[in-house]
Amino acid sequence: MENKCASIITDFDFEQIELALREPNIFRALSVERKEIRHSNFIAYILDPRENHGLKDILLRKLIRYIFSESKVANRKIFDADDIDFHNIEIRREWRNIDILIILPEDIILIENKVDSIDHSNQLKRYHKIAEEIFPRKNRHYVYLTPFGSDPQDVEARDYYINYSYVQISEIIESILRLYSNSISQKISFYLSDYLTTIKRELLMNDKLNDLALQVYNAHKEAFDFIFENRPDPASILYPYFEEEIVRAGFVIGSKNKGLIRFTTKDLENMLPNSGEGLPNKEVFLFEIEYFWTDKTADVNAVIAPCAEDIRDNIHAAVKKSKFYKVPAGKKWLVVYKRKFPFVASEMINEDEAEIKRIIQRIVEEVKPAVIDICEMIAKNFVKAKQ
Repeated sequence: MENKCASIITDFDFEQIELALREPNIFRALSVERKEIRHSNFIAYILDPRENHGLKDILLRKLIRYIFSESKVANRKIFDADDIDFHNIEIRREWRNIDILIILPEDIILIENKVDSIDHSNQLKRYHKIAEEIFPRKNRHYVYLTPFGSDPQDVEARDYYINYSYVQISEIIESILRLYSNSISQKISFYLSDYLTTIKRELLMNDKLNDLALQVYNAHKEAFDFIFENRPDPASILYPYFEEEIVRAGFVIGSKNKGLIRFTTKDLENMLPNSGEGLPNKEVFLFEIEYFWTDKTADVNAVIAPCAEDIRDNIHAAVKKSKFYKVPAGKKWLVVYKRKFPFVASEMINEDEAEIKRIIQRIVEEVKPAVIDICEMIAKNFVKAKQ
């Protein structure tokens, strides 16, 4: 296996991939690849003729031509796009949760952008209703933007939504780079080129590098499969950040497990017996932050582990005196404190290091008063019991 892995790094095609990935790309640096909000921000920016990109209305007019040609609005045709005065238009972002809203003199265009997700909770119907109520006198066009022009999940919404794709966006950008390269600034040209690469490589998977990667994988499949099986996941990547902040807050780390971090105070570590069941170090009580398995939240819990009945009752009675106490639902593992924080581990690993630390530090700081209060209650009660 060592020889097979070594053969990868000496493969000429693999070296080509490495070199290509080392080329600077502003969108890769900002971790934009699969984040809908950031794609919507950039698309809105390059569509807006009033912005400082120097593209004027080139992209917007091309988009509107297609929308008018496919529109469910009967009185709009492709040629109408060239008669629009773009001096008094407005492009809104996240207005009423609508990804992109383009307000024209006689029309509005509502764009719902879906990169990895699908429409849900009747959101398309809600946006349709909002547009009807707020813009009753305008022609209303609804666009469902996905990588390959997929239909909305909401079957009824298909009657009024037009499908549009990142394939079409990439084609427009390619044509602009080919036809207008001499009339746009070098900086904007770089941005468009980087964005085109991001779309093709990350969303459409049709960049030349994707094909090269497949060739290299097929040539070294066994070695790559071995590497993939041993690559770090969000749980292992994020664990050191939690550990650092918990130690910084003055606590000590307890038994380790994938996807969660356990901790306590130094006083309780020295005071409570290691006679519990179910934890590697046999602790009878610990705080834990479960940050990986739901991929939605970081759940902070105070847990009494299965142990001798007198110790278990003693700890439970002490925690009841804390204002942070929560009546446990289970019987074997008693969760006597619980708090949830928004935390999507699969997305968090794409943030820069400073942002990861900031978010985790906030979680630890916000639960610190509860941790200290509960641990102090246990320490006082357990000392009395021993006496």
